[in-house]
Amino acid sequence: MDNYTETPLELKHFEVTSHPQKEFKGKYIEYTIKGRIRNSKLVECPNCNGRHFVSKGKRKIKLRHVANPGTRINIEVEYTRWKCKECGKSFKRAIPFQKGRIRITRYMFSTIRNLLTSGTTLKQCSTITGVCRNLVKKIDKDRIREQAKDMKPTHFSPFICVDEFSLHKNHQYATIVIDYCTGESLFVTQGKTKEQMNEFFCFVGEKFMRHVVAVSMDMNASYASAFRERYPKIKIVYDGFHLIKNYNDMVLTEIRRAEQRRLIEEMDQARFEGDREKYNELLSEYKMFKGSRYLLLSNKKTLELKDAASCAHNRRLYEKYIKRGLKLPIGKYYLRARSIERLQEVLSSNEKLQTTYYLGEMLKSSLHCTNQEVFDSGFKRWLYIARNTGYEELQRFCELVRRHWPGIRNRVTYHMSNGPLEGTNCLIKNIRRQSYGIRDDEYFFLKIWEATRRNIKNRSVA
Repeated sequence: MDNYTETPLELKHFEVTSHPQKEFKGKYIEYTIKGRIRNSKLVECPNCNGRHFVSKGKRKIKLRHVANPGTRINIEVEYTRWKCKECGKSFKRAIPFQKGRIRITRYMFSTIRNLLTSGTTLKQCSTITGVCRNLVKKIDKDRIREQAKDMKPTHFSPFICVDEFSLHKNHQYATIVIDYCTGESLFVTQGKTKEQMNEFFCFVGEKFMRHVVAVSMDMNASYASAFRERYPKIKIVYDGFHLIKNYNDMVLTEIRRAEQRRLIEEMDQARFEGDREKYNELLSEYKMFKGSRYLLLSNKKTLELKDAASCAHNRRLYEKYIKRGLKLPIGKYYLRARSIERLQEVLSSNEKLQTTYYLGEMLKSSLHCTNQEVFDSGFKRWLYIARNTGYEELQRFCELVRRHWPGIRNRVTYHMSNGPLEGTNCLIKNIRRQSYGIRDDEYFFLKIWEATRRNIKNRSVA
């Protein structure tokens, strides 16, 4: 019995009274060690400091303790419950190795905290220690809350990014603000409207906002409106990625879909007239447009690299199997290396699509300009060409650029983007996936706060 006293269990004042009971529970072996507290005599009542008490009998409590992998240890402690004769209140002497009112030992509590600090998920920690997942979550939430305190920024951030992310199903979103230079989250809350920005302003305070020089965001009118009303001196920088995305959605995708709708109507007409040859020609053209979305929206250099990789893959298969007279094994096959060729076929079949595609390539190159005068003149020339095409889709996009021109122009002065925030959104998805979803929004925001501070970045705007 001495092997289970004090040293291996790390439990002071615990005296083992019987041999441990062994029980097999699935893939784990569970030991129950019974004992009592040494020197359990009371000196005075904790309520009134009285010295006269009467025993109310013996009680038992079971605490989870740290064990080796594949085993579980329960400490069954016997204690006496007392009643004070002077104040009449019942009480027990505190178990020195129990963590508060939780039914685990202090050593187990510190082990759980260390596992959570090292990045272990709730499920993994619960499996390792054998403690209920809800209790592990409570310990983790209290641990991060101790570190975060009020979650307010500890330093001034001259450059910030703001965006929304999906919080729950049914289009429920949350707003997040991060420091562009360090990547630390400064503010997270439910919703994605103007009120969330006003809430952020009140949260960080006027002194913090006086140090903000520029903010990067997508073309969310609510966020921009809040900054213009409260802090017009802060420069709004619109993310170039979202500008290109708007061009792809509003121009290229709309033209492609309109062409597909036209082909469907002509196919129905040809089928009604019984013209089989014309129907087959229209069908092949429709299939070409139907599978062209990736080709039109991808960067041309990306398509070239994809073709090169496909050619290298096919060459390896030929050298390894076909050249030696062997058949390709199951799961091995040649890859098509015709992305650039297929793109040229799609563009050559439609003049409108070809014009807008090359205008999009010009737009991408103009966003990399670092000279303000060259950028202004080049972009205005691009807008002039786009307007003179007469295409309705381009007219709508030009109107979008006109409304957001100051924020687009600020990209030359402040080399910022929402790239760091998009990376934070991926980190948020990983947190949610590892936890199999988090319903407690406060705990979720605390996890985001902690995750963004594990690897502090050092970006510059120059």
